[in-house]
Amino acid sequence: MFTENLKQHRVSRGLSQEKLADIADVSLRTIQRLESGESEPRGDTVIRIAKALDIPPGDLLQYKKMEDRSYLKALHISAFSFLLFPLLGVLLPFFLWITKKDQIDGVDCNGKQIVNFQITWSLLLFTSLIGYFIWFRYSFSFVTEISFSVAQSYMFVLYSIVGVLYLYNLIISSVSLIRVWRNQSGWFKPTIKFVG
Repeated sequence: MFTENLKQHRVSRGLSQEKLADIADVSLRTIQRLESGESEPRGDTVIRIAKALDIPPGDLLQYKKMEDRSYLKALHISAFSFLLFPLLGVLLPFFLWITKKDQIDGVDCNGKQIVNFQITWSLLLFTSLIGYFIWFRYSFSFVTEISFSVAQSYMFVLYSIVGVLYLYNLIISSVSLIRVWRNQSGWFKPTIKFVG
């Protein structure tokens, strides 16, 4: 909260309210009202006070992150949206992460982990499918006669690739959700760091 941040920074620098008002070129009453929470800070005032305290204006405006385990659980549950469509497993957690990353404790770290893992998994899925279709096209050119067993063997390879990748994502997302339910941090491995 702004009032707490202002007072904390002022006291840590050994400044009285009068001295801060003088350095920031604002009235003493303004400093008193801001510290007591009687008035809301305006942009110009925040900039002047931050400059007087030799800190970025954002440090004054930061508020304490609240604890919300249910939102963290919802964030981890959103990772399962890959079951509906692979890219949804990236987009839904990304949206939930971006909207609350600065407001709820743990959302920033967990959100980055989920998004990075889901992007990594989606890339692996799509490159595997592209690799399969290249292999299919190449090996199919040598097939002279198409039978049901030949078609079945090609489909078995496709279903195996997709099935293994989906199962892996399901296991990792489930383990992470269970860990969050037990008040531990999520676990997403392997991951390529795309955000963060």
